[in-house]
Amino acid sequence: MKKINKLLYIFAIAALLFTSCNEDEFLDAEPKGALNSSQLQTPEGIATLVNSAYAGLAQNFTDPNPAFFQPASNWSFCDVRSDDAYKGGGGVGDISEYHDLELGNIRADNFTLERKWKALYVGISRVNEALGALRDVSLEDVPLRDIHIGELRLIRGHFYFDLMKNFGSYVYIDESISFDEREKVPNTFNVQELWGHIEADFLDAIEKLPEQRELAGQVNKFAAHAYLCRTYLFQAKWDEAVIQADAVINSGRYGLFSDFTKLWDVDSEHGPEFIWSIEFSTNDGSASGNINWGNLLNTPRGAAYNGDNFHMPSQNLANAYKVDANGLPLFDSFNSSDVTNSDQVDPRLDHTIGRLGIPWKEFKDEVYNETWVRDAGTYGTLGSKKCQIDPTSPYMIKGWPWGGSPLNWPIIKYSDLILMKAEALIQSNQNLEEARSIINSIRERAQNSPYVKTLDGISDAANYKIGLYPSATWTQSYGLQALKFERRLELALEGIRFYDLVRWGDASEVLNTYIQQEASKRTYLNGANFVAGKNEYLPIPQDEIDRSGGIYIQNPAY
Repeated sequence: MKKINKLLYIFAIAALLFTSCNEDEFLDAEPKGALNSSQLQTPEGIATLVNSAYAGLAQNFTDPNPAFFQPASNWSFCDVRSDDAYKGGGGVGDISEYHDLELGNIRADNFTLERKWKALYVGISRVNEALGALRDVSLEDVPLRDIHIGELRLIRGHFYFDLMKNFGSYVYIDESISFDEREKVPNTFNVQELWGHIEADFLDAIEKLPEQRELAGQVNKFAAHAYLCRTYLFQAKWDEAVIQADAVINSGRYGLFSDFTKLWDVDSEHGPEFIWSIEFSTNDGSASGNINWGNLLNTPRGAAYNGDNFHMPSQNLANAYKVDANGLPLFDSFNSSDVTNSDQVDPRLDHTIGRLGIPWKEFKDEVYNETWVRDAGTYGTLGSKKCQIDPTSPYMIKGWPWGGSPLNWPIIKYSDLILMKAEALIQSNQNLEEARSIINSIRERAQNSPYVKTLDGISDAANYKIGLYPSATWTQSYGLQALKFERRLELALEGIRFYDLVRWGDASEVLNTYIQQEASKRTYLNGANFVAGKNEYLPIPQDEIDRSGGIYIQNPAY
């Protein structure tokens, strides 16, 4: 089974030592420890607090079904609200709250929003508990004191970033605010101030973290640089984003895998493309391991997994992989017809999406077929393939939990980072040729990676072709169109697309066009709508507003 490193072992111990929050508690709940204050001020005690903060990244804070309703991957809050995915599962009534998110019928009493909010503040509370303990120790007592502060501030910045991109606002609480004072903190900070808190966490992490860590899963300063790049990109601070991206690129520590298929391989998950990932495991001493519960609902049915079949790719996404005679995307006409197995397509299509008649990873018993689909009448037959563990892997749990996987979830990959740099260069209209080279490097990797083969391994499973963008037609306008399309193709189903559309200002036009076109194939989308100025962000959970006694205010559009 998957090798367990020391960090993951400490995750398991931290989970036993700390209870986080139950359904009746909220963000001012104080973590409860089995260690007393004197024990916590030792290197071992501090390490337990720090690793409890790391464990919070998985957003598991209740049992049973720890992260079903608040996945750290954000597939339900991002992909399902975009043009990339349908909710899937056993019909529109199967977790109807996700169905409402997909249709844009978003209410403040949707319980999945409450769980997401709570999970993130449980994580923030763990971070602040650890930072508070570190205030009372010296470098002499805890030699890793400053490094711990750096990793904790990076983790906290990640949690606040997740709140910001989902809710458009948050309640800022740091380690200096006592538990009694937390319930009095409003959510009325301006956007610039809220981004400033996130930037400050990442900048301090850059200052305090080393370039290299002892254990896989521990963050270094380059993870902070990469996240700060993303933070600047969301604020359209193009020059600053390029500087942070270059800090990672010029380190020489990261790069693209030569093989696209290695991106979702347990044996490759600490390779050079992964800048920071959430660590998952099996064989760690617990009943089903520290598996990725947040994505567990998404495994297909069929002989390989027998899963619940949520997070199904949209027909629109599959169509986006069609290419012209030069192997380039069909920007304007890709959705004029539905892709077939005889169409010429980008080879990433069949690494990303399960299609009828096409083999599924290394599974040799049968090709992907209708038995793998739970409700084809509602959601069609496409399967989410990229983010699933290979069913032949010795690391996958057989039986319940169906398709249980130790596959890590990437928070930031190198491919995402260099595309962020390319975007910043294009948006600021500087060095367009370098941006083209970056995008082509992504496409060249796909071009040179193994293509999906027929079940007998003799020939390609489909008509694959991918070309590189020529310099002759490369302008700022064309480059931006290419960049946006490349981010969709390369990062599909990774909890990124919706947030990209929002920050580009494209969400209303793209998603309402998508709904209008897709509803002819998926009739349950009739009546769906994206409301500009409202649906970009989720409402503050009503339970949190009620508990605050009037301290919190609702997002204006709700």
